[in-house]
Amino acid sequence: MITTNEMSDKELLKQIENCSLDPSLFTHEVLLRMAWILINKYGLETAIIKNCEIKENYFKNALNSNKFNYTLTKAYTEITGHFMKNSTAKTFDKLLKEFPRLQYNFKDLVKTHFGYNILKEHRKEEPNIPRPILFTF
Repeated sequence: MITTNEMSDKELLKQIENCSLDPSLFTHEVLLRMAWILINKYGLETAIIKNCEIKENYFKNALNSNKFNYTLTKAYTEITGHFMKNSTAKTFDKLLKEFPRLQYNFKDLVKTHFGYNILKEHRKEEPNIPRPILFTF
């Protein structure tokens, strides 16, 4: 089986969009990379919307799960965007090397970004939720 590291950005996004990516490959790093791909392709605001649509579809159809979390998906995109904005990295791998907190300390980044622990909330939320209170990393 091909790993996600061996896939191009286009192929990875395509497999997530059409729900053909093996669920065992749908990891934290893949979620960060998906946010990175979408931000590069569409810009931050559109990437948030696209990421939520794609991820919710994947949860329903590939994972057979109703545990999609709008707020967490938005956080993935906004936090990734924040680090991209403060980076000179031109590739996803270089971004992770420059900011290993994305990969290894994401839970604390989410708490800092939102001011509370949204990771325990596994339900779809309305898209008009309040903006984060804090945004210091």
